[in-house]
Amino acid sequence: MNYLIIGDSTTELVYQDLLSKLILETPNIVHKSFDASLKEEELFFQSISINSMFGGKELLVLKRAEKIDKIWNFFKAMNNFNILNKDIIIIYNSSLNEFGKEVKPFPKKARKEVEGNFKLIEVSDKDGSTIINYIMNTLNVDKFTAIKFKDMVGGDLSVIRQEIHKINNFLGKESFSFEKVTNILTISKEYNVFDMVKEVLQGKKENTLIHLKKSKEHLFFLNILMGELLNLLKLSILFEEGIIRSTKNYNFFKVDFEKNKNLFRNKRGFAHPYSIFLKLSLIERFNSDLLQKYLDKALDIEGRFKSGNGELDIMLETFILEI
Repeated sequence: MNYLIIGDSTTELVYQDLLSKLILETPNIVHKSFDASLKEEELFFQSISINSMFGGKELLVLKRAEKIDKIWNFFKAMNNFNILNKDIIIIYNSSLNEFGKEVKPFPKKARKEVEGNFKLIEVSDKDGSTIINYIMNTLNVDKFTAIKFKDMVGGDLSVIRQEIHKINNFLGKESFSFEKVTNILTISKEYNVFDMVKEVLQGKKENTLIHLKKSKEHLFFLNILMGELLNLLKLSILFEEGIIRSTKNYNFFKVDFEKNKNLFRNKRGFAHPYSIFLKLSLIERFNSDLLQKYLDKALDIEGRFKSGNGELDIMLETFILEI
């Protein structure tokens, strides 16, 4: 069987699941992997061209096929082979730019060569749900826990997989809880700062001020704070205008969010609706006018710092006390 997996970084999740399935079906299958970014497509062709009556079944994998120039010619050449006793997986990665547009999409000319010859699997994690579902399934946790886990370890897929593997080995058959794995979990720097920003916006400032004086992460904190203030401002305006109907009901919110998700797009795609829903409790502390005032102040601090007209630590710490 020939498989073609097309999509963003989450193609790795689909690939690993498919790989496990094929190996389980044929335990003695011979697995060979090739990488087009290393110009190994010729070695891949050599492997599919060799058919042996006496050899066992083979699993041939070609990664990073997007690196192949005029890839439609590659698939056209593949269709000329009489491939026997082999499973083939080809992975084509694309990504989104900062405007949410796909970078190097799979060419239409190549699709014509693929049709009827490959099982096509297209994946995307624009809304973050693929990774969240993966965490939910592999750790056997609910959505809230999965989102918090992703925020804590960071959004990088390879890091998420490593942390889950480490946790599952540590817990064995025990159920997951953050209390059990806190000492072995690698928490991202970004999450620590996000947590401090959340505390400041909740009115808890003392620990953050102490941490900033020690860590000197003022610029990083300011960048995260501006992003959160902007998201809260958008939410507040949507709520004040009646576009978001409820701050308590996630099902209502999810419907409303889907209509306005373009407002919450980032470099990784669209924010997951549940992660935005969790911020709604904060807009009860601030109206849109106050959030706009705070955002303008944060932008002013950034501008003064970059132009050399102020000490960032003093300006930011003073601003935190005002929030």
